[in-house]
Amino acid sequence: MYTDTLLAIVDTGADGTLVPVKYLRAIDATVEGQSGLRSQWGERRTVNLYLVDLEVAELTLQSVWVIGDDLSDEVIIGRNVLNRLHLVLNGPILRSEIVGF
Repeated sequence: MYTDTLLAIVDTGADGTLVPVKYLRAIDATVEGQSGLRSQWGERRTVNLYLVDLEVAELTLQSVWVIGDDLSDEVIIGRNVLNRLHLVLNGPILRSEIVGF
């Protein structure tokens, strides 16, 4: 189990969730498959997919597909996770909050 708290970027425009490979290695996650990824700049590359449990705001989401990102140190939470949460985006104060479950 990975016990450190990680900060993540909430990206409502991202289809999937990206996790740096170093964190996936730390929990001994196994590559479950591959897929293609197209960045916001239009570049394409092949990426590894992992099936992991994520804890978000004390809620455990089981069996979440994540992309192992070997090019960045940022965790990006995409719609595959956001669609499972009750999320409030408060743009004027630049705050995202998960409310209720």
